[in-house]
Amino acid sequence: MPLATSTFLQIMFAMMIWVPVIILWIAAVTDVIRHGQSGLKIAATLVLILVVPILGPLLYFVFRRPEEAEAAAMAEVDRRREAARGPIGGTGMYR
Repeated sequence: MPLATSTFLQIMFAMMIWVPVIILWIAAVTDVIRHGQSGLKIAATLVLILVVPILGPLLYFVFRRPEEAEAAAMAEVDRRREAARGPIGGTGMYR
């Protein structure tokens, strides 16, 4: 009887650790692929995530650029591009 209890508790403890780690790993891999950056950057990030199973995904989520920041950066680039195509001041002269 003690063997069955010990095995059950060991399995429950292992599941409480490994299931979140696997979920974190899958979330990191799908997020890297979903953002679709350059091939070399994707490959390097996936190597980090796969080689360092627990620390890799944590580092990825800590250091990645949030989607709001990416959207704001792209909006700023678009705004500057549009401003560069418009007239200079109120003179009606174009660059």
